[in-house]
Parts: sequence; C-alpha cells; structure tokens
Amino acid sequence: MSTVNIHAIRAIYRLEMARTRRTLMQSIVSPVISTALYFVVFGAAIGGRIPEVEGVSYGAFIVPGLIMLSLLTQSISNASFGIYFPRFAGTIFEILSAPT
Repeated sequence: MSTVNIHAIRAIYRLEMARTRRTLMQSIVSPVISTALYFVVFGAAIGGRIPEVEGVSYGAFIVPGLIMLSLLTQSISNASFGIYFPRFAGTIFEILSAPT
C-alpha cells in the first residue's frame, strides 16, 4: 500500500504558486485585457446589429463565453508551461516529482 507524500505535493504547489505570482501580469492581467478587447471590438462591430439573442442582450450573451475562453486558455497554457519549462531549463522534473 502506497501513501501520499504530502510534503512533495506541498512543495510542488508552492513552486507553482510562486511561479504564478512572478508571472502575474501574463497570468491574470493579460487575459483580462484580451477579453475586454474582444468585447469592445465585437461589441462595436456586431453588437449594434444584434440587439438580442433569444431574448438575451448581446452583452449578456457574449460575456460568459469570453470569460470561459480566457479561463480555459490560461489554465491550459499555465499548466503546460509548468510541465514543460523545467525540461527546457535543464531540470529533470520527472525525477523530482516521481516520488509523489
């Protein structure tokens, strides 16, 4: 029976949270600006032509999709960056995380 290495999980969590804090501008601020630009551009170009979508205003219809687009894109990019960057930096992350 194997046990969970809590110390290793905590160390990996701290490492990833520290990386997120270091890259706060590209992790949080960049997606917010990108989503706002999508909303402004598409709102100006299409919003005036489409007053309602099945009884829902264009803004209320498009905002949840833009938020999910941003969240999913950032979650995948941050997770993949956390996995692949140590390999490019020369760290053998598999050896460090194998006991976990």
